[in-house]
Amino acid sequence: MLAGIVCLIGLMFLATQLMLQGSTGSWPSITVASELGIPADRVFSDWIILEKPIHFILADVQLWIILVLAAALIYWVMDWTEEKLSRIIGRRPPELAPAPELADSGKSV
Repeated sequence: MLAGIVCLIGLMFLATQLMLQGSTGSWPSITVASELGIPADRVFSDWIILEKPIHFILADVQLWIILVLAAALIYWVMDWTEEKLSRIIGRRPPELAPAPELADSGKSV
């Protein structure tokens, strides 16, 4: 459920960008830095090996991409946790109900 909500929010950011592009003609950049008001020249770390990836994720990657990937990660972690807990507790994960048979019952209308 949580993964679906995060994914939906990410897709809403994508739709917002597409609507703004349709009205202005140029692709708007909605990033974490633009939403939180972080200036472009902000230094996050003195270590260049950390500064470059952090700056890339916060200032260059579109927010909807981050949210969709976060939703996929949340879904995977929740599924993995449920699988591991079902092994520990000893209960089987819920199964789908069998499909009804479509054979002729012999009764005609």
